[in-house]
Amino acid sequence: MKKPSLFDLPGEFPGTIWYGDEEVEAVTRVLKKQSPFRYYGPECQFEVKQFEEELGRFLSVPPGFAWPDEPELHVTAVNSGTGALEVALDALGVGAGDEVIVPGFMWISSISSIIRSRAIPVLVDSDETLGLDPAELRNVITSRTKVVMPVPMLGGSSRIGAIMEVVREVNARRVNQDLAPVRVLEDCAQALGAHALGTPGSISRIGDEGTYRLGTFGDIGIYSLQINKNISAGEGGMIVTRDSALHRRVEALHNAGYAKDDEPAENWYGDVPLGWGHGRRMSELQGAVARVQLRKLDGIVANMRRSHDRFEERIRTHGLVPRMRADADNSGDTGYYCIFGLPETDATEEEKIAKGREVAAAFEEWGLHPWFLHDFEVHVYYNIRALVEKWPMSDGSPWDCEQNAFHTQYEYGRGTLPKLDDSLISCIGFNVPSQLTLEIEDKILEVIEYVLCQHVLTD
Repeated sequence: MKKPSLFDLPGEFPGTIWYGDEEVEAVTRVLKKQSPFRYYGPECQFEVKQFEEELGRFLSVPPGFAWPDEPELHVTAVNSGTGALEVALDALGVGAGDEVIVPGFMWISSISSIIRSRAIPVLVDSDETLGLDPAELRNVITSRTKVVMPVPMLGGSSRIGAIMEVVREVNARRVNQDLAPVRVLEDCAQALGAHALGTPGSISRIGDEGTYRLGTFGDIGIYSLQINKNISAGEGGMIVTRDSALHRRVEALHNAGYAKDDEPAENWYGDVPLGWGHGRRMSELQGAVARVQLRKLDGIVANMRRSHDRFEERIRTHGLVPRMRADADNSGDTGYYCIFGLPETDATEEEKIAKGREVAAAFEEWGLHPWFLHDFEVHVYYNIRALVEKWPMSDGSPWDCEQNAFHTQYEYGRGTLPKLDDSLISCIGFNVPSQLTLEIEDKILEVIEYVLCQHVLTD
């Protein structure tokens, strides 16, 4: 087979490569008004406030529907996705003595936010979506479980509808056991614009079963605007909830720790103390860019999905299996990343790892930025040295907290999640840029064909 020629790929950063005059004008507008702070200034334009309202409207309906005039969801914009997780856990009351259930395929912030909350992370195994397995979830919930944190990694949805069913079943029993309900925090940092089938609500159903945006099923959802995300303001995060009481706590905690009453507050930060503030406010510059990018989001995701579907179809023609989608008939994955498994063999683990690295390296020549998932840095639990070795914070938390003495029953080294471990040593993935032409897609298909024939299908 002839080796494909090299070609130029458009940038892999989905949102930023769509920057244009609109983003420049938005930033310039803020600068000319000399008001980059979201709450006041010489001529504050309240870009962040408008972004929060617009994102709430966007998230209130499934794809293809007109945004409602009034949002069904409350949104608080913050300065990063990591900050969004930390504020959300604080708002949910997570602290020493609590457990937070999290999958082993995530980003390190999913773990670090739990550690900084003085709680203990509890790993749960994955299914073929590479996300949290609803069946395994039942096995790891204990009386100490405070929060379940699904993570739709790389834009691929977990089976969130089934996860919510499990949590509702657990909470129905906990009422009779005099236990607080388990809450759901969706870490959708990499999945803004994705959707799935199911019914929102961790305690009781909220609405009918149907299609909802990821991040709106649980008690709180978070998103990120970092450069790798579907839309970007360089940095930034969003916290979303249907619960007005939770929203009030989030609003207070993301700022100075004070809530604003319905009446105009005497102080810009509020008058009612609720806790220690995180100082996580989003700037007007970020908000202005985010507002422009939000209008482009559905188009960006549609482009990635189209390209992703073509790549998956070619991979399937060779008998290989792409990452399972939560609902094959109504897939809401964003298409940001194409992942597939290598064929099952009798090879040893060492041989499988060597093969995975070989195949990933073969894709690299054409600039597809592939990863052998076993080596996917701190997206994988056993690659996070500070977790495996239980590094403490400066005061010894959370491992030295008396309330967390139970942590000795949990380990974080490789082997803790056997199903995920087995998947990761046979999975290859590569980025799907959001501005691929059909011509460039055809060239990538040639690369897929060549690499598979040369490195995968020869044994």
